[in-house]
Amino acid sequence: MKDIRYWVGKVLTPEQAEVEKKPEPKHSVTGKLNHYRDQKKQQPEQTTSQQQHKKQNMERTAQICEDNGMGYFDYAGNCWFAGHSIFLSEKGNKNQQPKEHRSVSIFERTSVVSSCILRELFEDVRKIWKLKHLAEKVECSIGQVSKLMKVLVENAWVEKVPDGYKIIDPESLLLEWSKDYGKKEVATYACYSLDNVSVIEEWLKRLKKDMGIDSYLTGLSGGVRYASVVRYNKIYVYIAPENIREAISYLGMKEVSSGSNVVIFSLENDSYIKNYRVIGESVVVSPLQIYLDSMQIKGRGEEMAEAVLRKEILR
Repeated sequence: MKDIRYWVGKVLTPEQAEVEKKPEPKHSVTGKLNHYRDQKKQQPEQTTSQQQHKKQNMERTAQICEDNGMGYFDYAGNCWFAGHSIFLSEKGNKNQQPKEHRSVSIFERTSVVSSCILRELFEDVRKIWKLKHLAEKVECSIGQVSKLMKVLVENAWVEKVPDGYKIIDPESLLLEWSKDYGKKEVATYACYSLDNVSVIEEWLKRLKKDMGIDSYLTGLSGGVRYASVVRYNKIYVYIAPENIREAISYLGMKEVSSGSNVVIFSLENDSYIKNYRVIGESVVVSPLQIYLDSMQIKGRGEEMAEAVLRKEILR
């Protein structure tokens, strides 16, 4: 193998190499590597989390290619090629000039339109969507849907098929979403009530009747309505920010720095309660929102998220 020189799409024997002694093409693998190595010193150092994220992305993409028998070369010099009697493989090199990871922006809490599109996709993970129909359903532009789909396709979470687009890796997509979803802290109010959780939940039902204030169960307290897999002693609930103080007063609770048994999330936008359900007189956020919120809860939160994922989202 040491006597074989190669470019993408062209393999030369030693004899051919002697005849075709040409300078390295401008866009050869070697040329690109030298170019990026020269510019490495000019690039700012990336954080450990960014490096780890990009490394995982590269490894995942490489594995997809290998599983489907598709050879590849990347800008870092990693490659996998098998044809006839030739086998080439190189792994472990870091990309010297990676592109910015764009999926972070589509998963942030503030990306309301992207959130609504993703939530619509997860209403039925088997459904094939056309851009126009999805845009009409979410009430946004086709351009916004197209931009989001491009990111999802590039990360192999969604596939473009003859009839439109469909999710092909919902678990990886949700896991990535949950990671970025938890990076920005949402406004919360940790409270304590002398009542036990069942009594507090009854008071929450009366909150709507007596005060006209809506509340939506989430986390473990909401998740048990879909999959009763864990016990809980803390209530998680969404309430509109302008109603939180009044709700705390009505429920006879007080804010605490530790030892809370009720956590109120500020309902910053309506995407959090999209497709909510009424289960046994309790208003509960969608299974998707249960998954995202439960993944942020230490302890048995991930167990709850996994149970809801299997029973409700991937059904």
